[in-house]
Amino acid sequence: MLKSRVALLSVLLAPLTAACGSELTVEVFTEAGDGVQAVSDLEVQFLPFDRDSLFRDISSRASTPEPQVPADVRAANDSVLVLQATWRVVESRWNETRDSLRGISDQLSRLDPRDPNYRPLFERFNSMEGRERSLNRERQTAFDTFTRLQQSTQSRLDSVRVVIEAWEEVAFAEYGDIEVALLEALGREIVLDTTDAEGRLTRALPGGAWWVHTRVAIPAGELYWNVLTDPGAADTLRLDPANAERRLTF
Repeated sequence: MLKSRVALLSVLLAPLTAACGSELTVEVFTEAGDGVQAVSDLEVQFLPFDRDSLFRDISSRASTPEPQVPADVRAANDSVLVLQATWRVVESRWNETRDSLRGISDQLSRLDPRDPNYRPLFERFNSMEGRERSLNRERQTAFDTFTRLQQSTQSRLDSVRVVIEAWEEVAFAEYGDIEVALLEALGREIVLDTTDAEGRLTRALPGGAWWVHTRVAIPAGELYWNVLTDPGAADTLRLDPANAERRLTF
């Protein structure tokens, strides 16, 4: 049964071609404020088969359906992320105001109180000090609200995780054997490499279909990539939030 399944997958998922190999450059970027930033020291896998299709095939043959995260738990987790973002914005404003206060304090310490510039600067310090105290209270309130919901939501996520992991342990028990047999049937190997300081790597790969897989943790879970490419048809593949799948993690 295992051999017949692997034979079917080898035909459907990754037909080999006679094309010559070439170098493929992969660039990986993650979210960073309003833009993106390169991801260094990240392992990237090059697979000669579609791992997502393989997982779906195995899942479809499981004796019980795959457990899902309840909609209300996902909604609660989304709310946690919104509160976390709110807290971080307020904290950033508080840090900026506090740094400005320190700068003004340093200027005041170097001025004689009789200096005509002293009093305007002192009044500015008093005004900003009030703003700093207000932002600090707002920051603490935002943090407490975020923490309370995060703790209650995490306990629910942990309960769901236990159920999902128990299901996966049974459903994917043969995954390793299936992968080995599939690679033997295809006559290929999985290739691994790591991005440099600029989030880039270059590998020489045999011609034909390759799925480029990696993932990067983000506050909302992870960015997940499993992108089909052909080194003979393209020399550069950019992986960024625009072509990533956003996944909830525990």
